[in-house]
Amino acid sequence: MIVAALSGLPLVLADRIVGLDAAPAELGIRATKFNLREFVAPSTSFGKLEWRGGVILSANHSAFGGFSGLSLSADGRRMLAVSDRGAWISSSIDYEGGKLTGISDVRIGALLDDSGGPIAGVWENDAEALVLMHPLAEESADPLNGHYLISYEGYHGRLEEVSYRDGTFSTPAGGWDLPDHLGNLEDNKGIEGVAFLRGGDHADAMVAFAERKPDEQGDHTGMVAIGAKSYPLFLKRRDAYDVTALESLADGSLLVLERSFVRSSLKLGIRLRLIAASEIKAGARLDGVVILDAYGRYAIDNFEGMAVSRNEAGETVITLISDDNFNFFQNTILMQFALRPAMTAIN
Repeated sequence: MIVAALSGLPLVLADRIVGLDAAPAELGIRATKFNLREFVAPSTSFGKLEWRGGVILSANHSAFGGFSGLSLSADGRRMLAVSDRGAWISSSIDYEGGKLTGISDVRIGALLDDSGGPIAGVWENDAEALVLMHPLAEESADPLNGHYLISYEGYHGRLEEVSYRDGTFSTPAGGWDLPDHLGNLEDNKGIEGVAFLRGGDHADAMVAFAERKPDEQGDHTGMVAIGAKSYPLFLKRRDAYDVTALESLADGSLLVLERSFVRSSLKLGIRLRLIAASEIKAGARLDGVVILDAYGRYAIDNFEGMAVSRNEAGETVITLISDDNFNFFQNTILMQFALRPAMTAIN
């Protein structure tokens, strides 16, 4: 998350948001149309991506906001998101003519600790990534039902397994230990991006990167877990961008969402890189190709969550959500792009 230095307010105002209970509740949402090219000439083309709509979301609930982790059903019709204040929302995603128009059937609840109560303490409930490990075996009316891995950033970071079933999250069911080379992560610079590879030579391997942990070459430090062993993995750091989310395409290639924030000039940038599955191996130093580069002249915000789905037309759709840091001058934005076919097979 970005430190809330712009407003002079502290980053964290309370251990837990008042009004957020363990029992989920329905939530009313307002959706306002959003256009990434607000400050430049209208277009539906963004580099290697095609625009598929965006909305600014708001709600009259103190826990709504701060969303950093995102997961969608395979068809892109259902959504789960987790926040850096220990909240989660589930919803349906609404479309018109193939374009994102809003969300509905929204529920909000608290991520739970071992006792079954809301996770308390700002260094404990700072959820930054949400990734599906595998769906529940039994048939279910809700395609979101499954076993998930959540990355929490505070106190050097932790990875916890939970289940989501019919509108509620379980208590933690175990965790993943970080390897030694990812030890002693800076507070607020922990594991931000986690993905399970969907294909390639290392299908089902888990890839994770810290938001900012430079190695001796100044590049990002991460890991790839292949079977029962974890190996170092590195990502070339370009300019002043930090890692905020990871996702895998069907062929095992990796999407990396990055964010840059220059406090002295208040300059914000977001970028997407695509890395071929063939590059991902133990000890590799990844780079990839930039498929989206948006900065000050675009109407952007602090995008930290990312998910991949496939729509009825067979397009690979990338969904991004922004973390508003609970600041009045930021927004919760949900937006989508279709990945051009030539980019879905870069190996």
